[in-house]
Amino acid sequence: MKRPLIIIAACAAAGLALAACSTDSVGSSGQQMDQNISNSIQRNAEINQPVPVFQHSDIRATAISIEAIQALGEQTTSFGFNQGIRNPVWSCPSLGEPVAATTQITNPQAPEWNTAGSSGVAGLTVGNMDPNGVYAGNSTGTYVLCVNKQGTPYAQYWEGFVDTVSGPATWNAATGQVQVTGAPTMPKCTITKPGTAAAKTTCVK
Repeated sequence: MKRPLIIIAACAAAGLALAACSTDSVGSSGQQMDQNISNSIQRNAEINQPVPVFQHSDIRATAISIEAIQALGEQTTSFGFNQGIRNPVWSCPSLGEPVAATTQITNPQAPEWNTAGSSGVAGLTVGNMDPNGVYAGNSTGTYVLCVNKQGTPYAQYWEGFVDTVSGPATWNAATGQVQVTGAPTMPKCTITKPGTAAAKTTCVK
């Protein structure tokens, strides 16, 4: 009496397996269709509206100038602000751009590899010690390399907002703005052999 039930159950299981295979096939086919459509859209866009190629980029030139100011330590003027207070708390002639207190000259993290038994080798990230022998943490602080009247640099640390301009400047209390008072200082960047593999950008004070 139980045999027919076993046969029916087996047939039902076989039917479910066939349905699953059919569903997987339809899903795979649908994904392929979506991919083909996506490829067609991209191909048509590249043919009819190709991405432009520029011989010069102003935004790239600006980024080069900013990095040169940071690297070469051009003359700047920095102002420290407190949130909600209009006038700056301090200002100074400075060198280069402000530096976040968490900036490090070495990689702050390093990989560490451990054997994970039969699973193989596992990797995790650990903190690296800074050259000064300590580990950096989170901070909202900013360092500015100020210059006194004798031209001697000193470090100014501030945990508020810092505004730095490339050149001599003062705070105009009447307008509530930083005002450049002298000739701005910018590095001179030149490009040699543009358009070739030997192209080189050089920036000097």
